[in-house]
Amino acid sequence: MRSESVKEIATALSNFQGMDMSIKKDKLAKGEKFSYKYVTLDAIMDAISEPLTKCGLAITQTMDITNTDKPINVLETNLLHISGEWLSGRQILNPVKDDPQSMGSAITYARRYGLCAILGIVADEDDDANTATKPAHEVKAPVKPVSPTVETPPKSETIDGITLPQTKKIHATAKEKQLSAEEARAYMQKTFNKASSKELTKGEASTMIEFLEAIKPDDIPLVRAAKEMGAKEE
Repeated sequence: MRSESVKEIATALSNFQGMDMSIKKDKLAKGEKFSYKYVTLDAIMDAISEPLTKCGLAITQTMDITNTDKPINVLETNLLHISGEWLSGRQILNPVKDDPQSMGSAITYARRYGLCAILGIVADEDDDANTATKPAHEVKAPVKPVSPTVETPPKSETIDGITLPQTKKIHATAKEKQLSAEEARAYMQKTFNKASSKELTKGEASTMIEFLEAIKPDDIPLVRAAKEMGAKEE
């Protein structure tokens, strides 16, 4: 989303991106299969605060809830200019546990990526989505569910498996929102550790549909930018 005119804020953002900013990856997270360096939220804010002020820019980040059948928590990042022009983007919050600690980690994770995406800066070597569900000192690879030993019926007849109408709804909604199959798969991999919609449970499919329906046209650039910064290197 943006103001009717973005001429002044575009010039200011260009000047901001051309400034010399030292953003050092000051944290190392280690997993069972990979490790990566990333920049903490406070380190990003320390690096960008003065350049933003010099360019007449300011950042605000607020929480919101989508107006859907099942409300979804989102973080809205706003880039403001002294001319009154503005840019805005929203990011879905997906903590796997319904507790304050998981939500707090998810908010911090979203704030870092929201800032980097709207300002066009890179602050990560690899994805650290685990911090949205694990304490910072306990970053582990996701545990894959154990496959049942009994024979299961086809998906359309399984109580917990994704239904055919849900499958069609996911593909149709992704196409309507101009989201590529690769971007949809990336969301499923990060959120559910599933590589295909066929592997989703009925509940996961409902969450996926709600996520797609909540996306607005102006959110797509922010979603893609965050996805690119969060790509894993196995």
